[in-house]
Amino acid sequence: MAEATRDMLAIPDKRACKLARVSMRRLRYWEQTGLVRPSVKRQLSPRNTVRLYNFEDLLELVVVAELRRRPGISLQDIRAILDHLRQRQGYEVPLRELRFATHGNDIYVQHPDGSWSGDPRPHQLVLQQVLKLDLVSDRISSLAERDPSTAGKIVRRRGVHGSDPVFAGTRITVASVQHYLQAGYDAQAIIEEYPSLTPADVEAARRAAAA
Repeated sequence: MAEATRDMLAIPDKRACKLARVSMRRLRYWEQTGLVRPSVKRQLSPRNTVRLYNFEDLLELVVVAELRRRPGISLQDIRAILDHLRQRQGYEVPLRELRFATHGNDIYVQHPDGSWSGDPRPHQLVLQQVLKLDLVSDRISSLAERDPSTAGKIVRRRGVHGSDPVFAGTRITVASVQHYLQAGYDAQAIIEEYPSLTPADVEAARRAAAA
């Protein structure tokens, strides 16, 4: 997603829940406790408050949600490591600045210089569970407005994913959808992962794989 588009992206809390695959109750709890907050919160009336999440908010939200889904990782674990990174290592927004990974019940962090914290063993043990931030970014990008006429069309765009085939109007690679198809996911499940895709896109990926 281009920087200008990222700056313009702002989605309401209901769509943020769908992207991160968390309940509204959990989203509100994370907001109230300061874990992930929307950049825009305006109370229009006593019973109507508008909350908008920008690109960076969504990145934090998805990373926390994915870590929380890992077996053995509690919310207390996530809070503890974030507090450590802020207070002891000086990161202001670690969820946006760093790469996270898990191995068993442990969370590891990759710093900007490429080094890992908390891993006494070879890196490959951790890398199997690294959160793929490029895929997270693509999921967030998929929430941007898309021209309906591009549904079902596959294109190549210079500078986007190494010019690999993507769905027109998005940065989502066709290979990503084909991977889900091979794993047995149906169209509805794939669209839950990438909300801007349509059944026509999934079918186009299916045809491309069979060609």
